[in-house]
Amino acid sequence: MNMDYSKIKLIIWDLDETFWHGTLSESEHSAIILNSLCNKLLKISTDCGIVNAICSKNDLLPVENKLKEFGVWDLFVFNSIDWTPKGQRIHSMIEDMGLRPVNVLFIDDNIVNLNEARHYSPELMIAEPSIVPELISYFSSIEAKDKSHSRLNNYKVLEQKVKSKKEFSDNLSFLYSTNTQVEIHHDCNREIERIHELVLRTNQLNYTKRRDTIEELNNLINDKTVNCGYVTVKDNFGDYGIVGFFALKDRQLIHFLFSCRTIGQGVEQFVYSYLNCPNLDVVGKVVNDVVKGPAPEWINQNNQVQRSNSKKHNVKGKIVFKGPCDILAMTSYIQNDQIIRELTYVGEKTHITIEHHNHSINYTRFPFLSNSEKNELLELFPFNDEGMFSTSIYNNDTNIVFLSTLTEHSLGVYKNKTTGYKFAWGEWNRPLTDKKFWDFYVHEKSSYNGNITYEWLSWFSLNYDYEGRITINEYLKNLDFVLNHISKKTKLCLLLGSEIEYENNQQEAYNDRHLHHKQFNDELRQFAQDKPQITLIDFTKYIKSQNDYVNNINHFQRRIYFELSRDAVQIINEYIGENLKDPQKWLLYYDYISFKIRKLFKNSKLYPILKKIYRIIRNDMFSSKLNNRK
Repeated sequence: MNMDYSKIKLIIWDLDETFWHGTLSESEHSAIILNSLCNKLLKISTDCGIVNAICSKNDLLPVENKLKEFGVWDLFVFNSIDWTPKGQRIHSMIEDMGLRPVNVLFIDDNIVNLNEARHYSPELMIAEPSIVPELISYFSSIEAKDKSHSRLNNYKVLEQKVKSKKEFSDNLSFLYSTNTQVEIHHDCNREIERIHELVLRTNQLNYTKRRDTIEELNNLINDKTVNCGYVTVKDNFGDYGIVGFFALKDRQLIHFLFSCRTIGQGVEQFVYSYLNCPNLDVVGKVVNDVVKGPAPEWINQNNQVQRSNSKKHNVKGKIVFKGPCDILAMTSYIQNDQIIRELTYVGEKTHITIEHHNHSINYTRFPFLSNSEKNELLELFPFNDEGMFSTSIYNNDTNIVFLSTLTEHSLGVYKNKTTGYKFAWGEWNRPLTDKKFWDFYVHEKSSYNGNITYEWLSWFSLNYDYEGRITINEYLKNLDFVLNHISKKTKLCLLLGSEIEYENNQQEAYNDRHLHHKQFNDELRQFAQDKPQITLIDFTKYIKSQNDYVNNINHFQRRIYFELSRDAVQIINEYIGENLKDPQKWLLYYDYISFKIRKLFKNSKLYPILKKIYRIIRNDMFSSKLNNRK
């Protein structure tokens, strides 16, 4: 078939009888020999900025070992290696990478696999291995502009982000955890080559589709009547560099474009809001619309940029929300400059999800360690992160702390055999000291990023004992410690887990969790009776039926979090004397309808149209509410 090689951004490889000669699962009877031409294409295309991935019917570990033996494992990203059909897997790979099938080539020796992949992704380019010499000739003829493999490295960052995202119960929780930082720069002349590359290559988030020459772009940038800027992004996963560009003249956007690597992060909406929502004539299709509304709250959480359409209330004193996804979801309905969110996040260096800083064993110890003790914890434990040592709950200017108890029921507690030092980490039902779980920790790279090794687990087991989950008596001692170290004017609001069983539970770690919650809650109610500094907020009172749960007893429908946020606002107003407005109910309706549209129509051709119509309606609603408040 005729295909335009210049459109290729990703090559997906089959392995057996394609990238190598032989069948790996039968390799005891025959040798596996690397296809030298495929190996050459892999290296040449990577130098040209083309990304390579694997879709193979095999077991992961033998494939990884064989490609490491050949010295090319690190040149692949977003690999899909299992025994399921390839069509849907390839469709998901392309979607996860933020690419379009029209820019992807799938190479396989089996025509059935090729046709199946084309069925799920009709615009996908497909070819048998005989195409490889022709591709080598093409890529050898063009300039190799990416010998440092920056594009491959960027997709490795994106791969880790996609894996981490799957650990969160909802997308909003994940977005808040990423600590996304967006900066806008105006020294465009010094970055004109990168900007020109974006202008020529971007499609899915290129709103005006202008393809200026570098001379035209230079004239535009040097026109004093045009506001030009480029956008850089970084988060806990890495620094993405320059990912966007805009050119604005007389409230009309001439250029407005972003790399596909930013899809799903809300960067385009942030920049559009930053520019005060100017006129934008969208040409062709884009994967995400922008609306005349506020910038996403999860971007620049720590150094808020002034936002033209954001109206917030001033509260006298800080309000700390500390905990996992229940805290995140409730605060999504509360906007305030003085709110500090201490949530589950992804470690900047380890790329492992950090949630143990919100367990009482740790937040009663971590903030009070010496620098040498902190450095020792960072050096000895592959899942720790510098950010876990910080908290604002003990600050003198903190007025209210909303503290989740859910983490107490989830993590395991370990004790040093020599010093007696304790810390909490990991799933309570998979002890690090139990050898039967070692394979899980070593090979579950989507969760632990390959940082945990058999050698480390052996060392850890020699030095630490597993104690199970925290006992209620120890938790109450930790609460006493908190009360003795926070300001006497700081109110402590504890969120108690649901005591109503989730009947569809499929997760071993959550078996009888409602009974565990009840045991803790009963003791906490008794404990708080003579302590006016403590307020209890009970999830149980919000649960009306099994439909209020999502996938386990700790994850709820948005209505629950909305009602919780409304009660939190009432507590804030009563305690501080501030007239903080109740969360707007239309936000709940928006979340619910948006969820239903996504669930019912995501795989339908109608989905992009319905999403666009609904966003227009939502935008009108937001503008109306905003104007009514002015």
